[in-house]
Amino acid sequence: MASFPFILQVQQGQHQVELSYNGQHLEFDGADFDEPKQSSGCLPCGPSSATAAGRRTIKTVEILNVTIEDGNSLVVAVASPKNGPTKESVLERLLFQVKDMPNAVQWQTNVLAHVYKDIKRGRHFKVLINPFGGQGHAKRLWENTAEPVFKAAGCTYDLTYTTHRYHAKEIAKDLNIRLYDAVLCVSGDGVLHEVINGLMERPDAVIAHKLPVGPIPGGSGNALSFSLLGEDHGNHVTNAVLGIIKGRAMPVDLCSVTQGKERYFSFVLQSFGLVADVDLGTEDMRWMGEARFTVSALGKLLSQKTYPCEISYIPVETNADKLRSAYNHHYNQPVVWADQTHDELDQAHPTIVDQFGGINAPLQSSDGWVTENDEVITAVGGKLPWASKGMMLNPASSPNDGLVDLLIFPKGTGRINGMQIMIGTDTGEHIYHEKVRYMKVKAFRLSPKGPSGYISIDGEHTPWAPYQVEAHRGLISVLSVDGRYARSMRE
Repeated sequence: MASFPFILQVQQGQHQVELSYNGQHLEFDGADFDEPKQSSGCLPCGPSSATAAGRRTIKTVEILNVTIEDGNSLVVAVASPKNGPTKESVLERLLFQVKDMPNAVQWQTNVLAHVYKDIKRGRHFKVLINPFGGQGHAKRLWENTAEPVFKAAGCTYDLTYTTHRYHAKEIAKDLNIRLYDAVLCVSGDGVLHEVINGLMERPDAVIAHKLPVGPIPGGSGNALSFSLLGEDHGNHVTNAVLGIIKGRAMPVDLCSVTQGKERYFSFVLQSFGLVADVDLGTEDMRWMGEARFTVSALGKLLSQKTYPCEISYIPVETNADKLRSAYNHHYNQPVVWADQTHDELDQAHPTIVDQFGGINAPLQSSDGWVTENDEVITAVGGKLPWASKGMMLNPASSPNDGLVDLLIFPKGTGRINGMQIMIGTDTGEHIYHEKVRYMKVKAFRLSPKGPSGYISIDGEHTPWAPYQVEAHRGLISVLSVDGRYARSMRE
């Protein structure tokens, strides 16, 4: 490959423009471009008109494609945050005229080789859309926002609209995985939960679980998208699509959940008490979108309702300051991608075995179990830092540490403390509150004592019965640009 910078002289209208790509940015002086219009979520696909001279800098990750069209036109397709770093990225086609075509072809080749280094260009995806997700907006979000970005990047896809509960699971169980580079879900977290469990139930799960998944936020709860992109961009469709196009497969843990004779896998939350009530008891409030979680949680905290249970766990770390220190140490380590790791599901070990036996096995004291009988406001296990927008329940969560984050709000919290804790969940500061217990555990078992109530596994309604959870390292992979979740704890 030629050495940096890659430079090409082009025209934009009557203006001479020098395109310079230095391995980190595409930069050019000369004509600037009109701010793209975003009417009804539509993205601009035509050339922009020349305006006053300015300077433009576009990051490598934001460059989708470089094409030569109509004989002498060079088109650079980008998705960049034109309206500020916290705003949604916008698809643009930057149009230039070329006089030296051989140099333009070489520049195109050099730039594309670098912006897709270690990444397959023109990927082919299986796309599943829940047309009822996001208050019925998922289909529109795909057509108006996501699909044009994929097309601009030269990606292809096979599209299916889910029609009934567990449809996505059925598709994942029967999917010809060799045809696709990833499975994408335009939905909330429910369709992702179905896809993951469908892949894990296949007879060839030892191969199928390596197929990456990618979330495109289209529901009222988009925990994985927020965890990948952070609070600012978790519900931004263009940013999510950009992360899928330019991402690599990042290994992510799954939690094995056993209940009665059933076993399934969880990637978001396993919740009891307040959080489960908020998740499952607010179906009639879906018209509020993400706000339904905040409004419901606030009301239940003020009521100080408690839930009797027996909870057992194998603690690894229970001190919040030590958890923050461990988190920052891990966060600053070099990224390890899925193709550089070996998980417990391989040809030598083709089935997942729960180390601690599951819900029907007796607890072994030699494993270090701690058992408590009490009433709690909520008890939540999790593998993602964000549960939804404005709700960072598990700030020390890491994609592949092989542990479960366990959060307990005990009884006797009080209304004032409850309000402080609720406010703290916006930034993750709640874990330092004296009334909150937050820990890393190898596994936990919860047995409800009340006559009835809600238990939520990734937002799915599960029976009111004892359940056990343990983490399995790196069982799936998720497409990610950074190779880690967005920062969720302060230095």
